[in-house]
Amino acid sequence: MYQIVAKKELAPNIKLVEVLAPEIVEKAQPGQFVILRVDEKGERFPLTLVDWNGKKGTITLIFLEVGVSTKKLGMLGEGNVILDVAGPLGNPSEIKSYGTVSVVGGGVGTASAYPIARALKEAGNKVISIIGAKTAGLLILENEMGKVSDELHISTDDGTKGQKGFVSDVLKNLIQKGYALTLYMLLGRL
Repeated sequence: MYQIVAKKELAPNIKLVEVLAPEIVEKAQPGQFVILRVDEKGERFPLTLVDWNGKKGTITLIFLEVGVSTKKLGMLGEGNVILDVAGPLGNPSEIKSYGTVSVVGGGVGTASAYPIARALKEAGNKVISIIGAKTAGLLILENEMGKVSDELHISTDDGTKGQKGFVSDVLKNLIQKGYALTLYMLLGRL
């Protein structure tokens, strides 16, 4: 059983949970995911590993409550347990020194972008991050992305924060300004 040790609402229907899972922490790498089953009647569903902490033995997951299983997970609180968490799964992202990279995440895709941006920065890259959402109230991980980025650009569909438009518009503008970038795009829409 995997205990939830911390829970936070990042935006409407977007939750963060920190789960005790030391055996997953030992092998976790950027770009990997876990598969969860909340209870015996629940379906299995994947979530990206957003962060992991070796000292605490915890993994951090962010999800949008859209279906039965994610809504069940969202109803759990600190101290509650998740029945199954399998992982880490998937091929890790290729992290090396590219020079200047752009990491792009829209909506809940920012949760997938964060560990990759952090790892690219640790590998010695200049990281230019672009994050966005429909509106300012739905932006997630802005502070975290700012800490691992040399430049952070923000867009919102309605213009309530950053550039009005999509993350792809910001990327297009950077390319037109002459930025030479290796690109990681992780888009998720709300």
